Amino acid sequence: MNTTKDISLPFEDYQINVKLKISALWIAVMFCYVYGDYIEVFVPGVMSEALLVSADRKGIQYEFFAVALLMSIPSVMIFLTLALKPNLNRKLNIIIPGLFIVLLVSLNLETGWGFYLYLTGLEILLSLMTIRYAWKWPKAEIMR
Repeated sequence: MNTTKDISLPFEDYQINVKLKISALWIAVMFCYVYGDYIEVFVPGVMSEALLVSADRKGIQYEFFAVALLMSIPSVMIFLTLALKPNLNRKLNIIIPGLFIVLLVSLNLETGWGFYLYLTGLEILLSLMTIRYAWKWPKAEIMR
């Protein structure tokens, strides 16, 4: 028989750097964008409409480039959040997610598809969290 009392110890917790938290948020939101675009392929009519796109149409290349440029921003922000100095980093991580929120609301709230509304809501939440962490970026302690 064990005579020692069951003593509950608190779980160990580590202070995570704000750069890692924000970088992880960019990763999460990027996956949501990818999942949304992947699932959208299975929406009736989307694939057949995509097959009608003509490579000869010059405008489509610019549209594809614009989408590629827009969707590369979260990928780049994962690295930039880790690499940039805090002042610029903080500004970018307030402004860019704010712009993405405006874009998400303007483009995605007209859909009737539940998965897209869910992912849009989640993307907005993750972007708001990114803004919050950047806004509350810890100040450096001055050693005396």
